[in-house]
Amino acid sequence: MFGNLFYGKLSLKETFWKFGVMGVLLCAVVTKIFKMFLMQKLNGVSVSYYYTHYFSPLHMDNMILFLTIGYFVCLLALCLYSLIVLFGVWRSSAEYDKSIWLRHIARLMILLVIYCGLKISL
Repeated sequence: MFGNLFYGKLSLKETFWKFGVMGVLLCAVVTKIFKMFLMQKLNGVSVSYYYTHYFSPLHMDNMILFLTIGYFVCLLALCLYSLIVLFGVWRSSAEYDKSIWLRHIARLMILLVIYCGLKISL
């Protein structure tokens, strides 16, 4: 499925709306949820500051460690998924023959969707 998406073998409508808009925003929301729980548990301290100043392997809080790993795994998944979707929409729009305007609008809008998804999660 991701192979068909990456190589642009799916329709532009399906690639853009289903995988692009809905998929990227869903990944961004899940990442944001992990970040909110992590920030609540850290009491406003940044993750890097916590691990450089407060973290001790002997007295670690397992929930903070779990939330940190979950946040960074979701962030990595969002970045990789966004790249797959970007290539998929780009290649799928190259095969779109109905309108040259929709081809370029889809390319610009997927860049905007990915930017908003990363902005939401960071």
